[in-house]
Amino acid sequence: MDVPRQVGQQLFRIGELLGSGASGDVYAAVDQSGGAVAIKFLHEHLMEDPTMVARFQREARLAARIDSDFVAPVLASGRTAGRYWIAYKRLVGETLEARLERDGVLLAQPRRLIIRQLYQGLAAAHGASVIHRDIKTSNVFLEKLAASEERACILDFGVSKARVTSSATSQHPLTSDTETLGSVSYMAPEQIGGSAHVDARADVYAAGVVAFRTVTGGLPFAGPSRTVVLHAKLNTDPPTLAKVTGVVWPAPIEAFFARVLSRNPDTRFASAEQALVSWEEATKDAQPDPRDFARSLNERADDTTEVETAPPSRDGG
Repeated sequence: MDVPRQVGQQLFRIGELLGSGASGDVYAAVDQSGGAVAIKFLHEHLMEDPTMVARFQREARLAARIDSDFVAPVLASGRTAGRYWIAYKRLVGETLEARLERDGVLLAQPRRLIIRQLYQGLAAAHGASVIHRDIKTSNVFLEKLAASEERACILDFGVSKARVTSSATSQHPLTSDTETLGSVSYMAPEQIGGSAHVDARADVYAAGVVAFRTVTGGLPFAGPSRTVVLHAKLNTDPPTLAKVTGVVWPAPIEAFFARVLSRNPDTRFASAEQALVSWEEATKDAQPDPRDFARSLNERADDTTEVETAPPSRDGG
């Protein structure tokens, strides 16, 4: 079944296919005033799966209630000609994953701003009782604004959940106690055993992994297989920036990563707001130049000192 050529009461007109994901295809579209829109259609083969339909509808409902400049806004959602769809404002730019694939690491000021905005977006989501559960570099979009400005926007609430409150305890969950959702390289250790009961601290951790990658160019835990990464996350502490890059970093930023990537959620930052305050404080002073990383590591290798690094890696999961 083809996607309809227009959907919604606002008659979004559908254009070319922009890309495909696990749950749906995304098409370019325009609204009645000519504004650029992106329409996500649930995959046809998932239309008969009640859980996937419910998750798709939940994505639209939860994302729509978040009011933040740093979360991709939902414009409308519905079902047309048998196809479920969600209309988002179309953003111009690239994902953080694409940026890092090209550049390896980010300079101090751009990464400070991007991670600040990521935690601001998460704070807004958590304030709306929404837990994302799949924060990673490919779900952070760098939207081009006027001139050379850009801002980070969180994408894809496809595996998000509503934070349970006393008035919502009777709702039927869409995630079982043992079902793991998200991307292995970025997910918090407690999410590995099951995603149903994780809280905002799991998103805080995942954003910390994103921050680690913008600083070092690699992931705190990388390996040849999913099993190796999972074992490392559950049983070892994250490496220091000094160990990965070969250069000395200010104590506050080392302390930030030690805490945000803590295996124990009780010793992690309790909220995105707390992580944001710590990130701002930790990154306010001068930091090492990425050009020094390889030079230092090469010098240490020449001294026959074994160096373990977390090499650049694509999203796992």
